[in-house]
Amino acid sequence: MEQISTDQTSLAAQTFEAVRRAIVSGELAPGTLHSVVEIAAQLGVSRTPVREALLQLATHGVVRFERSRGVRILQIATRDIEEIYSLRFLLEVPSAYRAATMMTDAQMAPISKALERMRQACETGDERLFQEEDVKFHELILDAAGNTRVTQSVATMRAQMSARGLSTTKTRTLWDIWRVHERILERIQARDDQGAAQAMRDHLLETTRLLLTQSTGDPEAGAAFTPPVLPVFTDDH
Repeated sequence: MEQISTDQTSLAAQTFEAVRRAIVSGELAPGTLHSVVEIAAQLGVSRTPVREALLQLATHGVVRFERSRGVRILQIATRDIEEIYSLRFLLEVPSAYRAATMMTDAQMAPISKALERMRQACETGDERLFQEEDVKFHELILDAAGNTRVTQSVATMRAQMSARGLSTTKTRTLWDIWRVHERILERIQARDDQGAAQAMRDHLLETTRLLLTQSTGDPEAGAAFTPPVLPVFTDDH
């Protein structure tokens, strides 16, 4: 692992990102056991920020502390992807429906800005900026639907996926992902509640199937995923 330079962002944030990258890249391979002292020595930092980073990763199910042995790097399970995205279906599809009926012009503006910044990130190839604005795009829709607990729940799930390094940019371009978000916003702007719900469902379904295919190497694993059955939306709201 590359040693950390402490003259940039906070040491804790840098350490977390360095450990996360090492797990995503396979440098800290699934199933292997490591000590806090070992990782701290490789990064050139004290044990405290390393322990904090590992505790944070443990809350996302990426590592597991084993008493008197160290920390175990966990394998990404397809079940994790299925469970997380099944929950996102149940929360975000109805939220898109509600956002199309409830969103004010003042709430619409920052979502449009997030989509525009995603477009700019496509042009420059800035994947980190794209992902930041992608998160913001979804959060703003959830906020407009009016349930803060749903927003918090989805934020936690997205953090879990990010900590695992799961991304569909390995199999589709930033422009592909941007166009999907553009369709969602178009339906919300048109106050098309059914269309907004369907566009969000299509987005989440495509993402889930791609991630399952990537994690298993088997296209049939992705194709076999069936999203949870959602309630029938009506104009009674």
